[in-house]
Amino acid sequence: MAGLIYHAGALGDFITALPAIARWREEHPGEPQILLGRPAHAAIAPPFDETWDVEAGAFSGLFSGSAASDSPLAEKLRPVVSALLFAAPSSPIAATLARLGVGEVVRQDPFPASRIHVVDYHLSLFPGGLGGKELVPRIRIPEPAEERDLGDVAAIHPGSGSAKKNWPLDRFIELAARLVERDMRISWVVGPADDGITSVRQGVLSSSVVWKSLPLPVLAARLGRCRLFVGNDSGVTHLAAAAGCPTVALFGESDPRVWAPRGARVKVIGSRNGGMKAIRLEDVFQMCVDLLDEK
Repeated sequence: MAGLIYHAGALGDFITALPAIARWREEHPGEPQILLGRPAHAAIAPPFDETWDVEAGAFSGLFSGSAASDSPLAEKLRPVVSALLFAAPSSPIAATLARLGVGEVVRQDPFPASRIHVVDYHLSLFPGGLGGKELVPRIRIPEPAEERDLGDVAAIHPGSGSAKKNWPLDRFIELAARLVERDMRISWVVGPADDGITSVRQGVLSSSVVWKSLPLPVLAARLGRCRLFVGNDSGVTHLAAAAGCPTVALFGESDPRVWAPRGARVKVIGSRNGGMKAIRLEDVFQMCVDLLDEK
C-alpha cells in the first residue's frame, strides 16, 4: 500500500503546502508516500519514498482522463490506496484516480478563495483544523559540502515570477550599498526567471557575489547560513524563511495576509496601494537593521 501526493505548483506554493503534507503523513502511518510533482521540489522536502516527475509523458493519462484500467499507468498506480491532490476542480485527476481504484482521494484547490493564510487553508482539510500543529513550513536542508560559516552575508533576490512583484532594482542596489556600510557582504540570488535583471552581476558592488541558478538544496543550505535575506513575493523568499534565515519580504499586489512566508524571524512590508514603488527604501533598510540587531 502507498499514498500519492500530487503538487505541480511553483516553489512557494509547494513550500506553503508542506505542513499539510506532514499532517497527511501523520494520518497515514506506515504508508510509503510518493510525490507526483517536480523532482527539484522533492529535493528540499522531507523525504518521499518515491518521486514521480509530473512532466513525464507516462502520467499524461491522469490529466486527460484517458488512462485505461489495463494500461501501464494503471499498473504503476496499483499499490496506491490514498491520494492527496492539490488540484483545481476542473482537473480530471481525482476522477481518474478513483476510476483506477484508488480508494481514498482528497482534493483541494491550490489557492484559497478567502483571506485565510494559505498554510492554514491547506491545514483546514483535516479534522480539527490547525489543532496546534506546526504552522511554519519546514524544509530539508542537506549538510553543505562547502564551508559551514558564510559570515556576515546578506542574500538579496531582486526577482520573482512577475515583473509587477519586483521592487525597483535601483532600490535593491542602494539597499545593498547601505548593508555594505554595516560590514555586510552581499550575495545576489539570480534564477532562470531573473535573466532580464542584467544589472545584478558581480561587480555592481565590490563585495558582491552572484549565486546564479543554484540547485535548490544548495541554495537552501546557503540561505540557512546567511545573516539576512531580502526579496520580493517569490518562491525563493519562502525558501529563505523555511531555511530559518532572517527574512524581509516585500509585497505589492499579493495579499501578505494570505501569501506571506512564515517564520520566527520574518518581517513583511507591503504597500497600501499595491504598488512596489510605494515601498520606501528607508523602511526596508530599517527592517533589515532590526533583524541584524536581534540576538
